[in-house]
Amino acid sequence: MSSVSRGDARDHFDELVAFLQRIEDIDTSELGIDLLLARLDEESAEDYDYTFDRISLDQELPEDLENLVREKVKHKQSALESDKIRFSDYGIENRDRDQTFVQYEPTENIPQFENFERLLEGERFSHTTYTEPPKPEFQAIRIRDADNDQMAIAFLNYSRRQIMGRTSRARMLVGSEKHRKVDDSLISIPDRVDSIYYDGMMYIFDQSRFEKVFDYLAEYERCADDVLDRIEETDIPFHDFDMFKEAVYGNNRVLRLMYKVHERGVYEDMDLDDATYIRDNFDTDVKFEENGDGEMSIKMDDKRDVWAVLRFFNDDHLDSPLTNEQYISLSKQDAG
Repeated sequence: MSSVSRGDARDHFDELVAFLQRIEDIDTSELGIDLLLARLDEESAEDYDYTFDRISLDQELPEDLENLVREKVKHKQSALESDKIRFSDYGIENRDRDQTFVQYEPTENIPQFENFERLLEGERFSHTTYTEPPKPEFQAIRIRDADNDQMAIAFLNYSRRQIMGRTSRARMLVGSEKHRKVDDSLISIPDRVDSIYYDGMMYIFDQSRFEKVFDYLAEYERCADDVLDRIEETDIPFHDFDMFKEAVYGNNRVLRLMYKVHERGVYEDMDLDDATYIRDNFDTDVKFEENGDGEMSIKMDDKRDVWAVLRFFNDDHLDSPLTNEQYISLSKQDAG
């Protein structure tokens, strides 16, 4: 959950737009407009440590890249002002909602963002090409002002499909009358921005690609490890705990929900009395069974039951003090 208010983050987004508008009138050649490729550092002991290198560009491409970033950010601002999309703090649950968002997240909340901080230091990286091994993990367009005081970095997920002709026998360039043979592969830059950094804040346009660039799956798995270890230590028994674990690690959507369970932290204090209360007072999808000695355990008929089990550990069962009714709430908000 972001510690920045929605209003402040929205004002800050407008400042990003203003920054991109200001540099439009500045000679691009005086700026550090870089197209950067990130590759996993094969020599690092860290799982997600990157090396960054720079693509050598001719005189026309920097301006094209600058315009790409400016246009995509300005388009989002216009959509926000006309209420066509929503502005929200980053939340993993937004991915499954039938709405379009611009989300914001302070970089201090982004897992492993320290692996990206070299991009913020204005370093002039060595040259590389798209075809050098290993394959790029993502690409970034870094735009700096003339004094190197302000910076925006647009992140774009990478796909091998950007290298056109990589598996072709012959490559041709379409001319006005004839097709001309081209010996080199052609590189395409996607017409999109997945997320953009500005002054300590990340703005997210495509949540799925953002999470891929910033290795959120690894963070989800780490949180799942913590939750499963703690649940296994409680006095709440499972009929088949291995099935529960397989259901968690075998589905990325479940892993994202485990991240929410971990962040909420209620599971750490739950015990057998809580399980008994849920069973006795709620019309719940969580399945319980008792053995011959009357001992209760959570039962899953198959891996699809993992959703109901996680609703239990995410404290989605609520009592209403007004009606004395019980509810299952999937999108809680703190009222304090």
